[in-house]
Amino acid sequence: MTLYKQLSLIFLLIIAIILASVLYINYDNAKTQMIESTYQNSVNNISVLSEKLATADGDETVISSIVDAEFSSGYYQKISYISYGSKFSYTQEFKKEIEGVPAWFVQLVNLKLQSVSTDVTNGWSILGKVEVLGDSSVIYQALYKIFIHLLLLFVVFVIVSLVILAVLLHFVLRPLKKIQHQAEAIKHNEFILIDKPPFTTELRDVSSAMNAMVQKVEKNFQQANAISQKNHELLYIDSVTKLYNRRYFMLKLPELIQTESKINGGTLFMIGLTGAQTLNQKLGYQKADTFLHNLAQVFSEQSKEFDEKIIARLNGTEFAMMLTQCSSEHAKQIATAIYEAFLQLLSSNELSVDEVDIFLGLYRYHANIEVSSLLQNADLSLMQAKAAEESHIFLQTQQLQNTPSKEEWRTILHTALQEDNFALKFYNCIDTTAKTLQHKVMTFTIEMQERTYFYGDFIAVAIELGLAAEIYANILEKLFTTALQTKEKQKVSLRLSNDFLKSPSTFAFLEKLLKQHEKSTHKKLIFEMSNAFCTTYTTLANDYVELFKSFDYEICINSFTNESSDLSYLKKLSPSIIKADVTFLLDLSSDALNSLVLITNSLNITLTATAVREYKELEKLQNYGISTIQGPLTEEL
Repeated sequence: MTLYKQLSLIFLLIIAIILASVLYINYDNAKTQMIESTYQNSVNNISVLSEKLATADGDETVISSIVDAEFSSGYYQKISYISYGSKFSYTQEFKKEIEGVPAWFVQLVNLKLQSVSTDVTNGWSILGKVEVLGDSSVIYQALYKIFIHLLLLFVVFVIVSLVILAVLLHFVLRPLKKIQHQAEAIKHNEFILIDKPPFTTELRDVSSAMNAMVQKVEKNFQQANAISQKNHELLYIDSVTKLYNRRYFMLKLPELIQTESKINGGTLFMIGLTGAQTLNQKLGYQKADTFLHNLAQVFSEQSKEFDEKIIARLNGTEFAMMLTQCSSEHAKQIATAIYEAFLQLLSSNELSVDEVDIFLGLYRYHANIEVSSLLQNADLSLMQAKAAEESHIFLQTQQLQNTPSKEEWRTILHTALQEDNFALKFYNCIDTTAKTLQHKVMTFTIEMQERTYFYGDFIAVAIELGLAAEIYANILEKLFTTALQTKEKQKVSLRLSNDFLKSPSTFAFLEKLLKQHEKSTHKKLIFEMSNAFCTTYTTLANDYVELFKSFDYEICINSFTNESSDLSYLKKLSPSIIKADVTFLLDLSSDALNSLVLITNSLNITLTATAVREYKELEKLQNYGISTIQGPLTEEL
């Protein structure tokens, strides 16, 4: 319950008690006065009645008439006469319901009026005894009117008090609302300061403490982010061309090989530069560096249409350009454009191909190729390009054996969808310090009689054939209706491929699916998106984050390699988990890794190492405070 409601209830209770007490006292006083007044009237009237009865001289008919006449006056509830000289007695009593007064009120009040009695005498002779009881119906009617009036007055006072209280609490607790908003913002990695301190001393102290905490967290984040950017540049950026260096290229390459793409793989460009010494001699070192920087700009310009890529300077004279989703024909066009731009760059610097030249070896690969095989074949392509001096460009395509054709894949996927051959597989993500299961990582396979097809085998061709949405629909439906319906609180993470997320129909599809299962699941699903997708398609990524969070699902950023160097985007996306390959994490310098840990801790993000295979890797991670891992080693823990 909110503080506002608690204070409202307390004040309302106090007001109600005070008001009810005052009204009850007024009611009780009125009740007492009316009972006393009725009693006095009975005392005053009984003497007159006794005199009238005395004149009857024992005549029963006359006595009855006198009692009836007196009772009809309406001042009595009961009149009883008893004769001492005979066995004659006569009583009149009012037993009807009281008009205008509900029975429950009569039972609640239950008046106990005191009767009055006196002897009927004639001279010195006592003829009998008369007893009268005043009419309580008048009191009930009067008290009921007073009760209704006081009840209405009570309701009016309570409503007025609530309005006044609401206005007062609104102004008194308005600073607390700001503090609450500030705290909520911290949860979403937003750092807001309260510039105007509250008037109330206690709230002002809380506000100052919150501001100090926010400033400290923001300062820690900014410092760590600055250190991370500087270390990223020192570790992974070539100072001359501003391209990535060989170190980062080798770290990023395994991720790009496994990227799900529409054309199943991509093209690796190996570019060799000759005449570097001539370049330095003719232009001088400073202009030679400018030449290399401009050449790097050519690579970037010609590959700008590709989102998932890496361009690196491997050494002084060799460059590599990895373009996922790049076909053989397109790669040849890009290579030709690069060489033509290179010739223009030579001309503008008054150089010729006899002095400085480049050669481009292109290797068209398919998904899940081994890194060593990819690099070896790309190097061979570059050697072939250098051997064929006139063309300067050589393209080699990976030959696949025992791989289904596109039409065969279409049949396999359609059959799997029709016969529901998709199977969910789960792997553990463990907090090694707490020794608890953080969540299960889900993937899926196609289980056929003849063989099992793994996710990496078919997802690329599924995207190419336009079947990814239908497959994900099948998997998510299966996930929502089976795995997430258990009473266990264990969470499950699901990776969404970049091409699936980029599809124009995906957002509406996911929104409809989440609405459909909004009340039937336990909010245990974590949606994983790649870091490359989040940094390249920032607007779309933000839309997905808002969608998932609107249904109370968590977000995970996987394949984190700190490509943007500036990690401020993490504050906006506010993921609960970041996953990075253990090789990348341990390749960072101590300062860089400590900064990354500080950033994730300040944003309340769990930094998770993936592909952990050995205990020595785990020990190194734990030295930096990274305890959450997934990979083959989790099966041994």
